[in-house]
Amino acid sequence: MRAQFIVILGLSLLAAPGYASETGPRPTGARSEVWLAVTSWPALGDLQPVTSGGFDAAGFGIGGAMHWPVLALKNSELLIGIDGFIAATGSNISGVIDDVLARHGFLGTSVKWALGDARNVQLDAGLGFHLADMAEVSTEYIGIEHEAWEASRVGAFVGGTWDIGAGRAGKTSGLSLSLKVHFVDFGAVQDEDVLFQPLFGADAGELDGPLYLLQIGWAGR
Repeated sequence: MRAQFIVILGLSLLAAPGYASETGPRPTGARSEVWLAVTSWPALGDLQPVTSGGFDAAGFGIGGAMHWPVLALKNSELLIGIDGFIAATGSNISGVIDDVLARHGFLGTSVKWALGDARNVQLDAGLGFHLADMAEVSTEYIGIEHEAWEASRVGAFVGGTWDIGAGRAGKTSGLSLSLKVHFVDFGAVQDEDVLFQPLFGADAGELDGPLYLLQIGWAGR
């Protein structure tokens, strides 16, 4: 249900009226953005570690992007650039050092198809490198951690963005909302390094997509 809720909410935001202001200036130059996100990863919640506990329903992330225009059409524009983020999801899976934390990073290239007179609604797609791990990270002593599992893969994403602030008259920057759906398959999660006691066992399940990110931040050109 959590994943469906994020999809419905994201589509509602992107379908909101007034997405392409006719009174705002047509933006030029590179588009930059920074954002915070709520994440939902259904496969993460479905993992079955050999010890008790499981991962939280939602995680949090921070990221940004930069895109440059490469093709201008009559009522739209194509931009190409880079996207990246780091995210984490907590759990109540108890280890020797602390509860297990799932960490995830992404860096890749992406395209935006900007629509409307103000170019403030975009369809997004991209491809890049994902790195994920699961570790006990001490909350008392900085730098003390035990990594139980790690994997890296190439994956793709699709999504949509609504630059609300750029739709205002005379503005080309401001509040931005996005929904991104990442598709990546890390394979089976298992204990690769055991510290006194096993956490995931030989196979706790498959960690694959989709991974949902509902982003809110600032974007401008």
